[in-house]
Amino acid sequence: MHRSRRALALFAAVLWLVAIAAGPVVAVTTGVPPGPPFPEPETGRAVYDQAGLFSPETIVAAESTIDAIEQRTGAEVVVYTQDSGEYDLTTEETEAKARALIDQWHIGRAGFNDGMVIFFDMEPNLEHGQVQLYAAPGFEAAFLSNAERQAIYQNDMLPHLVNADFDDALKVALAKVDAAATPEHATSLQTARQVNAVVGLVGGSVVLLGLSGWAFMNWRRFGKDPVYTDDASVLIPAPPPDLTAASGAMVMDGGTSRRALTTAMLDLASRGLIAFREDPGGLLSSKKVGVDTSPDPGDAVVEAQRTRNARRPIGPAEETALTALRSLAVGEDGDFITPEDLPKFGTEVAAFDRALEDHVVSRGWFTEKPSKVVGRWTGRGVLAIVGGVIALIAGLNIPFSGLTLIGVAAIVGGIVVIGFAQAMPAVTMPGAMIRAMLAAYRRTLQKTMAQARSMDQVVAEAGLDWLDTPDQAVVWGTALGLQSEIEGVLSRSLEDVKEGRATGAVPYFPIWYQNSSGSAFMGSAADAGSGGSLFSDSGIPDLGGMMSALGTIGNSPSSSGGGGGGFSGGSSGGGGGGAGGGF
Repeated sequence: MHRSRRALALFAAVLWLVAIAAGPVVAVTTGVPPGPPFPEPETGRAVYDQAGLFSPETIVAAESTIDAIEQRTGAEVVVYTQDSGEYDLTTEETEAKARALIDQWHIGRAGFNDGMVIFFDMEPNLEHGQVQLYAAPGFEAAFLSNAERQAIYQNDMLPHLVNADFDDALKVALAKVDAAATPEHATSLQTARQVNAVVGLVGGSVVLLGLSGWAFMNWRRFGKDPVYTDDASVLIPAPPPDLTAASGAMVMDGGTSRRALTTAMLDLASRGLIAFREDPGGLLSSKKVGVDTSPDPGDAVVEAQRTRNARRPIGPAEETALTALRSLAVGEDGDFITPEDLPKFGTEVAAFDRALEDHVVSRGWFTEKPSKVVGRWTGRGVLAIVGGVIALIAGLNIPFSGLTLIGVAAIVGGIVVIGFAQAMPAVTMPGAMIRAMLAAYRRTLQKTMAQARSMDQVVAEAGLDWLDTPDQAVVWGTALGLQSEIEGVLSRSLEDVKEGRATGAVPYFPIWYQNSSGSAFMGSAADAGSGGSLFSDSGIPDLGGMMSALGTIGNSPSSSGGGGGGFSGGSSGGGGGGAGGGF
């Protein structure tokens, strides 16, 4: 009898121990594994007591309170509990889990991000853990700030949590949330979000299209060159007497360029005013070129050719370049500018460009100095970019994604304006006539040079009466962008001399360019011269959210678009904040 009683007592003790041990196991096996990731939400359900902390009556009351909040404000609140399966939880870990729940379930309305989670992250004993009242940015801005939610946790929930009174802890928290979730607060959020969407989508489009359209219309009105009929069959007379080769290059290019400077240097050389002298350099160094500002007079033939080359006067830009070169030719080398000193001429290129622009504008070939036009429009583009950067920084810091989008639009628009700036300089109708004339000359010279074996042959076969010396063909060919064709002709001339095919007079080579082998041509001489917010969740624009917010204009705050699992497409929005701690 005693043995049977002892056996029964032992069996009862075992059952009691099993029951005690099974308590936390049941909490885990009757719930779900801790998230994230979390199980899919259920339509119409807001309280997910996976850890079994609340009584059925508390869950029913919480569902009712949350439904009322959503009906009058549109905001969405979720209560979630879980057994984390581990001890020593941190506030940061639980805050990250609460944020992940909002993002995975899309709690809150898209474009408003007015969701909130009351997250109970429990240790396995289900007596201690962490609680977070995490709000997405829209909820934080409209209803309860981080500080206010922290006060709810500290002053109202914590006294109940330390006593494991989870029912009352949830009730007092929801009571505070319910009191703060007023229709007036919801209306302010909806209005601000709609303003944000309008500012970003409409304002950004207006800024981008406005800047781009403004630049385009000004280009069409002022910057687009007039059209002058250009046809290969049109007979072209000689260029105007005051059109220098350098100014012709500028008319062709639409502005000052390195080619115009190179042309001016060659023009001065063809007249005997300067000459180029090549330094072959050492074994491991490249060739360099210096400039002789007082070349030798030459024989009668050379002087006669220089005189013919100088029949057309040089312009003020060429005078400026010549004066600058002569000012550099001082010191031990007398009238020679060494290759080492020649880069100093680069500081004078701006003066050459200004003189060239003054010349073409005074002759009526350009409406305004190209550099002035480009500078003015570039400055306008830079101002737009600076304004865009300011708006972008402000939008990211408020945060106000609509303003961010305007900033991006202004930056892009400013870049477009700067792009148009390069095309804004315009020639006049006389300038367009000059350009058509030069295009015809270019076609003629290019076709002739393609077959010619000497520059003398180019002059003879081009049929341009005003182009009567090989030097002039070189200068004007350079002005018209035919440098490679000129080099091809001179190379063929050199081949004919080396192979004994040249008959009669020696083919032309520029006497104003001397290299170590005594042959031509230029090449190197051309380079010798010159937190939560009513407006948005974060500063990063959410175009889909903006469109959703625009679609709610005229709706009541509780009108939401619906979404999978019973929620409306919201998220943490890259912002928001948590409130709470451990107990």
